[in-house]
Amino acid sequence: MERPKDEEIPVVTEEMLRRSAAWLAKRRTKAKPSEKMRCPTCGGVMRYANDMVFDCHVLGERIVIPNLSGLRCGQCGEQAYDLYSSDIIDRYTSDKVMGGYECSISVVGAGKLGVYFPKDVLRTMDIKPKTRAIIKPLTRRKMVVELQPGKT
Repeated sequence: MERPKDEEIPVVTEEMLRRSAAWLAKRRTKAKPSEKMRCPTCGGVMRYANDMVFDCHVLGERIVIPNLSGLRCGQCGEQAYDLYSSDIIDRYTSDKVMGGYECSISVVGAGKLGVYFPKDVLRTMDIKPKTRAIIKPLTRRKMVVELQPGKT
């Protein structure tokens, strides 16, 4: 897979960030939840936060939107964006094709685990046997696999 040309790589400019921050500031509600809301994940207390960041990967493109507001669990960190922040997220992600492939992790032997990639991923990414890959753990449940070009 060839590296995209610089002009093909989307760039979020300072102006885009300023416009989003201004749009959000005009529409941000000053009202905060009066009753204690419980986290759907752990049961902890959800509190209002206006420093939330939306960060996701959509088919190889990373989308980061700072300065959002909503509710955050003080115990596990689960987030729920408010209406206005959700609108901003939709503006930047609605035209993107969401995708993902399911694969299984199997025992290969000698205490090692292996991942079997679906055929669609192999076709799309042109992965060959014995290609070197770097695995970068992001959290305990997320990782990035980066293929090393020309290395086997």
